[in-house]
Amino acid sequence: APCQPCAATGGVPSEARQCDYTGLYYCSSCHWNDLAVVPARAIHNWDFEPRKVSRCSMRYLALMVSRPVLKLREINPLLFNYVEELVEIRKLRQDILLMKPYFITCKEAMEARLLLQLQDRQHFVENDEMYSLQDLIDIEAGRLGCSLTEIHTLFAKHIKLDCERCQAKGFVCELCREGDVLFPFDSHTSVCADCSAVFHRDCYYDNSTTCPRCARLSLRKQSLFQDSGTEAEP
Repeated sequence: APCQPCAATGGVPSEARQCDYTGLYYCSSCHWNDLAVVPARAIHNWDFEPRKVSRCSMRYLALMVSRPVLKLREINPLLFNYVEELVEIRKLRQDILLMKPYFITCKEAMEARLLLQLQDRQHFVENDEMYSLQDLIDIEAGRLGCSLTEIHTLFAKHIKLDCERCQAKGFVCELCREGDVLFPFDSHTSVCADCSAVFHRDCYYDNSTTCPRCARLSLRKQSLFQDSGTEAEP
């Protein structure tokens, strides 16, 4: 908060300095014309030009810049319609979350500490919704897209090429039974929302029948239920 005398500035209005973050006026002792990216301008206007802020705002923004506290899809969902880089980052983050289960059950991946590639952005392996102001700054500058694409490539290489255990957890499209082994993070695939089976995207949308794996699991449950009912009869 500003110091109380700031609004009056000793009776000399020309010395009042406005903080772009709070919108309040400060004296020259509390406002040194420091420059900082203002979160509201970045989120609502994709504007990253540094603005003049007070000393207390400067310290607060420096403290919060790397903390993932911005849920963009709630604050400004339209931003994804206008910023192509954001859409690309969201897809990369979603893919990384699909890769995470492979790594936490893979001894080689754990020993290589692959997930530590994202230790500076731990929230990227926890969800795909929360962003820090630093994330947005790096996206706008083109840095985050490049680094995240490299990590995505490294992760995919381990799962699909380097590790036999991870390769064995791939899927064969049960709708056409053709083509290469599929993984949920492949760009040309679709995943069943109920059983997580993976199919070719074209096969999945062209086929109007029930998911084969869901149907098979349903029949198995019915069979087990009938068997248990038969055993219970005197």
